[in-house]
Amino acid sequence: MTRTESQVIETWKKKDGSGIIVIDAKANLSMSLDRLATVVLGLSAVTLLIALGPLILGLWPILLVAVVHLLIVGWCLRLAWRGNWARERLTVSPDNLSVEHYELRNRSQTRWPVAWVRIVQEPGPLGDIRLFLQCQGDRQEIGAFLPITERLELARILKESLRPHTAWSADNQEQVS
Repeated sequence: MTRTESQVIETWKKKDGSGIIVIDAKANLSMSLDRLATVVLGLSAVTLLIALGPLILGLWPILLVAVVHLLIVGWCLRLAWRGNWARERLTVSPDNLSVEHYELRNRSQTRWPVAWVRIVQEPGPLGDIRLFLQCQGDRQEIGAFLPITERLELARILKESLRPHTAWSADNQEQVS
């Protein structure tokens, strides 16, 4: 496999001559789940050390409140991290474009005939750009979890991957920067 990487978009082409290109787009999370656990443990240690003073003076409810607070904060951080985890794998073969979308508890897969797929950019709310795959009246948004610059990079890579297989002429293709 030949592989190229950006920060969150990986592309590789199989060397077996099949012409299959795989594009993997992952959410840009600033920390891994292990690092998040380390931050929560560090926060817990500091909070419990602070609550130790009043506990020594006999004010044990403060320790109870501190523990409940830490449980709530840890749970909220975990939900926020897992809620932003997303991934899309686009597989371009000579016949099909397969889009697999993964979220926390959800997985969906769509197949498109690669010759008739178009990449369409539309302005979104707040001035961002949304990307859609469009084919025979159906459409699907891709890269919604990516920042704008990486979404445009995904569109560029996908357009280059589709170019040898598309039935659309260069004049009819939507402009993807």
